[in-house]
Amino acid sequence: MKLTLQDAHRLARDILVALNVPDDIADDVAEHLVESDRCGYASHGLSMLPQYRASVEGGSVNPSGRASCALDRGTLMVFDGNGGFGQHVGKRVMQAAIERTREHGHCIFTLRHSHHLGRMGYYGEMAAQARMVLLSFTNVINRPPAVAPYGGRVARLTTNPLCFAGPMPNGRPPLVMDIATSAIAINKARVLSEKGEPAPERSVIDASGAPTTDAGAIFADPPGALLPFGGHKGYALGVVAELLAGVLSGGGTIQPNNPRGGVATNNMFAVLIDPQLDLGLQWQSTEVESFIRYLHETPPAPGFDRVQYPGEYEADHRARTGDELDVNPAIWRNLARVAGDLGVALPGR
Repeated sequence: MKLTLQDAHRLARDILVALNVPDDIADDVAEHLVESDRCGYASHGLSMLPQYRASVEGGSVNPSGRASCALDRGTLMVFDGNGGFGQHVGKRVMQAAIERTREHGHCIFTLRHSHHLGRMGYYGEMAAQARMVLLSFTNVINRPPAVAPYGGRVARLTTNPLCFAGPMPNGRPPLVMDIATSAIAINKARVLSEKGEPAPERSVIDASGAPTTDAGAIFADPPGALLPFGGHKGYALGVVAELLAGVLSGGGTIQPNNPRGGVATNNMFAVLIDPQLDLGLQWQSTEVESFIRYLHETPPAPGFDRVQYPGEYEADHRARTGDELDVNPAIWRNLARVAGDLGVALPGR
């Protein structure tokens, strides 16, 4: 199914408004979802709307929830998402942190009690557009664990993403690293399962702990688990993200004494820096440009046409997408069903 960006945004917004989400919040969520699809991440795009509908109707997200500042110590800010949609809450918190960084040159901030924040690279792109550098750690609570620790055969962690982003010189796309500490994100596993496609090797185990390429094993009864990327290295980063985001924000960790209501709640710890330090901006730009050229000049391995830096994939996908999304048939069927249930007109009808 082909959708213009405008129609995709309107459809997502109308579905959310039909669920009694305020207009401005619905606009922020819709923009984030469409941008995720636009840069190649269907797992965090329009495909999320059926889950968001279930969250609203089940009372596990506050459709009117907005961020509040629980602590302000100048370059340290603590925010509470009050159960609101993460794409709205996260955007407003990032905007506040960017303004504070413009004043002081840096800012440490945390966010707790946010519904699903979505694609973390979106916030990295916000920082890069403001000519700033972001480093963030996110954990996922209020749902059963989905990632097995290194050496374990049952889940104890969640996907706990890391994001690093910053501007690049000479009109290059921003550098954006947005990775789960699991081999694949759980929403990626969901999309693969819905499409009947296999998961990558060494990314999933079944309920017995045996390796499998069946992405649906994660959602079976009893469930399997995702594996951390890179073995003990991804596991260690997942633990760090759990503690930084869960403890320093005050939002809590995945340990079993905390609630597991079945719907993702995110906490985040982040550092934002204005890179225009006393090193000379021209030197910085020249050094970054020289390093990127050094990477780009790497002879490509068999099966690759070139070496890229993190963030070029997203920029290339946006360029190929243009002003139209190609929505997978399985995702479209789910969207059409939700729209029909809520009395929302589909594009062109």
